[in-house]
Amino acid sequence: MIAIKWLSSNSFAMRPHRLVPFLCLAVAACVRPATPPALGPLPFATDTARVERVTEGVWYRYLYAPSGPWAIHVLDVDLSRCNRLVAVKGSKSAAGRTKTTQLLARLARETIDGRVVAGVNADFFSLANGTPVGLLVVDGRKLTDPGGESAFGVDSSGHAWVAAGGEALARGPRYAVGGRPLLIRDSVITSDVETNGDAGFRGRNPRTAVGVARAGRRVVFVVIDGRQKPYSDGTSLRETASILLALGARDALNLDGGGSSTIALSTSPEPPSFLRIANRPSDAVGERPVGDAIAVIHTCAS
Repeated sequence: MIAIKWLSSNSFAMRPHRLVPFLCLAVAACVRPATPPALGPLPFATDTARVERVTEGVWYRYLYAPSGPWAIHVLDVDLSRCNRLVAVKGSKSAAGRTKTTQLLARLARETIDGRVVAGVNADFFSLANGTPVGLLVVDGRKLTDPGGESAFGVDSSGHAWVAAGGEALARGPRYAVGGRPLLIRDSVITSDVETNGDAGFRGRNPRTAVGVARAGRRVVFVVIDGRQKPYSDGTSLRETASILLALGARDALNLDGGGSSTIALSTSPEPPSFLRIANRPSDAVGERPVGDAIAVIHTCAS
């Protein structure tokens, strides 16, 4: 539901005859039809496809493809509609592991310029101490180096990008997380989907991945449940890339998967917001503590 707040004429330092045109322009600019981005042809048949509005410019889709079987969760974020992305770490240092929902909840308590509405897990990490394997930049502060990994990031103007290897730091990230491999570059699936890691890594697993479209103003996160037949088997790197390509990604990066794959959504339009896990993490104990996460923050009243 879109809430429209009416303002009294006392709020405007203008004559009454100018008020109506002003209001019409304001409503036209701020309240557009609440319709999700169009879903292009998918490379597989689905018997379930539902969509829900998380907030203005943020949509959650659930797709189920029995041929996989695959349970696919999609978070579609329009960065031009009062939404921004931040990398989240559970401590001031690079070490430590925290559940994705706990990272988002802590950020929600600390954020004063918006509300946390969703998020996903991010980079691979050391099982020994939780340090992300690749690049981590939080509010302009570099906590870890790329280490040869590619990265997903957001610059100071709020534009998102995917960069290969050492290119990331040259982009001047305000926030960035690592991942591997690059799945899509310039709308073409990369050869890395057949060569990165061993056969087990490239094969079917739970996945978290991110795609960028519309010159960095649209970001698509995908979480695919896996290791849970007959519910969901997970996807290979190539299958993951095909899904993101169908969703419109121009560039895309694979993030940490397996038991780490988690997508969380806000269940309340007003703070304090409560987060629910929308997917089914594959670990027997449920949600896994991770090295870092990506949060979606909505900065306008919804």
